[in-house]
Amino acid sequence: MFEIGNSLREARMRKGLDILDCEAGTKIRAKYLRAMEEEQFDLMPSPTYVRGFLRTYGEYLDLDGQLIIDEYESRFGSLSELGEPDLARRRARPQRRPRRRRSEAQLLWLAIGGVLAVALLVWLGIGEDDGPDAVVSTAPPAAAPATQPVPEPAPDATPVEAPERVAIVLTGTGAEGSYLQVRGRNQNGKLVYDGLLPSGDRLVYRVKQGIYISAGNTDGLAVTVAGEPVAIEGGTAQYLITRSEARRLG
Repeated sequence: MFEIGNSLREARMRKGLDILDCEAGTKIRAKYLRAMEEEQFDLMPSPTYVRGFLRTYGEYLDLDGQLIIDEYESRFGSLSELGEPDLARRRARPQRRPRRRRSEAQLLWLAIGGVLAVALLVWLGIGEDDGPDAVVSTAPPAAAPATQPVPEPAPDATPVEAPERVAIVLTGTGAEGSYLQVRGRNQNGKLVYDGLLPSGDRLVYRVKQGIYISAGNTDGLAVTVAGEPVAIEGGTAQYLITRSEARRLG
């Protein structure tokens, strides 16, 4: 897998920018930019902020923000796996328990009112005994208004499952390796790697669609997709590597 922090730092240095330049350009505080380059994501406010900052910083440096986020999620988990709250669902859920509590409180206060009314009548002498059949009577407390049934929320629609990511591995071979340019998804994607891949070194990209590569020496490069080797050839060549094939473009 590629290192998020090193990719961000190298892209910044290629552009001749320092942290303060990037802070002014992205409106992200310098300490968070440094945290992303050092991969100290625990210093960030929350996983939601991490994703937003990674996308903004990566695209400011002409990198593929989505590819960086995909790599972050492959290592630290997606929003649903981390238990991020579904605020919309919580707002939509009817609050039934407080309504029942209000009804119980109304009944309690009506009962207390009836007892106080009897005590007041006795204290004023209105209910004193006038004979063996004299009775002090009070009206029973009024029944609380019936609560209207609250309909159950409709079940959530079945989510559409996104395709699983596959690992595309680029490994330098031979005596010299290969000079590479790697872009996310296709030849128009953001640049994510530009440099020599020495023999024995490798780059790992976990993607949902594919990547574009421009290789200066295909003989010094080995490619696997989901663990299966993919043949490339032709010296200096460009390939679109997807989940199912490696298609030469030039």
